[in-house]
Amino acid sequence: MGDRMKASLVGVVAIIGFMLVCSLIIALIVNFSSMSDSAFRWTSFITSVLVLMIGGFIGGRKTEEKGWMTGVIVGVIYTIGIVLYQFLAQNTWMYDSQLLYFLIFIIAATVGSMLGVNTRKT
Repeated sequence: MGDRMKASLVGVVAIIGFMLVCSLIIALIVNFSSMSDSAFRWTSFITSVLVLMIGGFIGGRKTEEKGWMTGVIVGVIYTIGIVLYQFLAQNTWMYDSQLLYFLIFIIAATVGSMLGVNTRKT
């Protein structure tokens, strides 16, 4: 397996770990407060974008060049995972509005990965 794929998988694993922690925190906040539906949607969307940027950053930091490619791979793997989960567990396909979200997620992972490559110490 190539270095880029290893770095991409490390980024995806980091995303999954951060998502689990952030989901727990958001669930606790929703449970113990009176957060509105709109605020919950925006909070979860912004959290997802930030976590994807962090995961892309971690993946990009592991590679030495072409951070954009690593970021795209991380974002696409994450998106495919979400679509597969939604299809297999919830028996639904993609909604129309999700295409824009998935594009934003891929862009966030790409930007994070480009920043990660550029902060790598030689």
